[in-house]
Amino acid sequence: MGKVCYCSTTNGHLGDFYQFVNTRISNRSTVGAIVDDGLILTDNQDKANAFNKYFSSVGLTDNGQIPHRRDLRDSVRFTEADVANSIDRLKCNLSAGPDGLPPMLLQKLKYYYYYTKFV
Repeated sequence: MGKVCYCSTTNGHLGDFYQFVNTRISNRSTVGAIVDDGLILTDNQDKANAFNKYFSSVGLTDNGQIPHRRDLRDSVRFTEADVANSIDRLKCNLSAGPDGLPPMLLQKLKYYYYYTKFV
């Protein structure tokens, strides 16, 4: 069984309690020593510089050219059944997505959606 800990510093205030809990569970991890060019780095500034040097070396330089993209609109096909199955798999208890529509609304209106899109 887990150990029970009573905190007498909260004085019955809920905000004090949460502050106490957050001080106990805060993330205190640090980046350990890293090796760069055979040297062991322990100073935070040296480690940051080593990471910066590495990540700037693996990135790409923008050449200003826009890559050619294929138009996929004609090659992507889906049926009413595909749409119905996707809507049925939505979890109704979730909040709205980036479109602002909650999943429950889509499930309630799916037959109306079929009629307007596929008929």
